[in-house]
Amino acid sequence: MSFRIPFHFLMMILLMLCACETDPADDDDDTAADDDDDGEPVEWLDFEDESPWYQCTDDEIPEEATVVTAFDAADQYFGDENLRTVQATVGFPEETNWSQVGLRFLLECPDGGTCDHWDRWGNVQLVLNPQEDAENWEYMELARHITPYRMGMCEYIDVTPVASQLVGQQTLTSFIDTWVGPGHSDGDGWEVTVEFVFYPGPRGGADQVVNIWGARQIIVGETEEDANVDSQIDPVTVPVPADATQVIAHLTTTGHSFGNSGNCAEFCEMRQDVIVNGEIFSVEPWRDDCEDNPVSPQMGTWEYDRNGWCPGAIVVGQQIDITEAIVAGEDNIIDFDILLSTGVEYNNYTPVDLLPNEVVALRVYIYQ
Repeated sequence: MSFRIPFHFLMMILLMLCACETDPADDDDDTAADDDDDGEPVEWLDFEDESPWYQCTDDEIPEEATVVTAFDAADQYFGDENLRTVQATVGFPEETNWSQVGLRFLLECPDGGTCDHWDRWGNVQLVLNPQEDAENWEYMELARHITPYRMGMCEYIDVTPVASQLVGQQTLTSFIDTWVGPGHSDGDGWEVTVEFVFYPGPRGGADQVVNIWGARQIIVGETEEDANVDSQIDPVTVPVPADATQVIAHLTTTGHSFGNSGNCAEFCEMRQDVIVNGEIFSVEPWRDDCEDNPVSPQMGTWEYDRNGWCPGAIVVGQQIDITEAIVAGEDNIIDFDILLSTGVEYNNYTPVDLLPNEVVALRVYIYQ
């Protein structure tokens, strides 16, 4: 006796067999993307191993990494042209899952010229609203640095927490507070190269980045109510999701000007207070190790201790764990203050032309 299996039954069996043999790795793109978030980030490089100087190393960049150049030997000077600030449109990867992201900052003397003779503060910033007119741009500072006296440097720092911001086409700026240029008796300026290195693996960056301020100047030492530090700072409301597991405040400060009372704000010790829902988190960024700087020997006073910086060094700032003061699922109030290291308000009795000031940047990382 013979019998025939209906065609539609055969098709059902074949489909079932195919489904059983499907490779789990062939799941749809959404599932694969979700898997990229699983697991611990891969530590391709121990950035803290180079602390506190963060000099570039000779280690080869792995072929799996993606390198994006933002500035390539860009001239920065002041003269016939004002190139104290330069900008670039940068095409970052569309991918967002990176285990680490490094920022390489190379400062060189101009081709055929000499470096600026003086130590100048500078930074690299991300423009958050490039569609607006430039005078209305809002910035997130990615790196702060102080130039060496009359020589170059190369620094490499970890910017993994802000990886989610380095996606697609973005506008970046590089600023150096220089007042010299080609033919000047105090040097011809600088050439700046900025590169980003994206290391693959499970995501290591923050789930949310809340920019409080890009680099901004705060005058210290004025005690009048309409001119003191408090009058220059408005508290900021930061909503934190209910599933947040850790919240970090990343504060970067450098003090500038001297000859004022206490030789502030460059050569005096000052305390920085990040105030979260009324709870104070204090840091003192004073550098007492400038004489150990491997970017040496420089000219000038590079060996002197300073408020938050050394000539010829990157300024990574302080990452402050503020989780204990955060109320998850609600709005949180973040405020800021600057005091002397003794905890009292600084009073500048003998001001000079350049008032003492700190350049401050603050952002918040939320991990879920």
